[in-house]
Amino acid sequence: MRTARRRRISGTRHVKIYMDASALNRPFDDQQLSRNRLETEAVLAILESIEAGEVELVSSAALVYENLKSPLVERREYVATYIALAGTFVSASPALLERARQIERQGITAIDALHLASAERGRVSWFVTCDDRILKRTRRGQVDIGPTVVTPIEFVARKDTHGEGEGTEKA
Repeated sequence: MRTARRRRISGTRHVKIYMDASALNRPFDDQQLSRNRLETEAVLAILESIEAGEVELVSSAALVYENLKSPLVERREYVATYIALAGTFVSASPALLERARQIERQGITAIDALHLASAERGRVSWFVTCDDRILKRTRRGQVDIGPTVVTPIEFVARKDTHGEGEGTEKA
């Protein structure tokens, strides 16, 4: 795992998040749907916080891989610009792959299990996703995972309410 130093704005505590491909790609989804439009606004707000150094994005080999699979060049390049802003990059390792297999056995798809395992390895407080399957399974307590799993809208609301996401992370 590589860690880059990031400047903290006015001494505030840094919050680390992992945004999966569903969240990073939300701005390209059908904006006629209210949910997509609202989540896009939240994703853009999160990305602004990352660019401002208020939030640290954690990326992974799984995220890079999934992004490279996109046949849509504009989408792939857009997502790659944000992946490049990550302060921490989680590489694949035997331990990470074993943890992903454990998560997969809890009913999560292989690629999503890799994202969740990478988020844990990156020691994030928040896993931001638009994937209903991940949200449903984690909220029902069917997946044992360290970070708090939220939608982009929920992350922005909690960040605004609690200041940089503090006060609601799992221990």
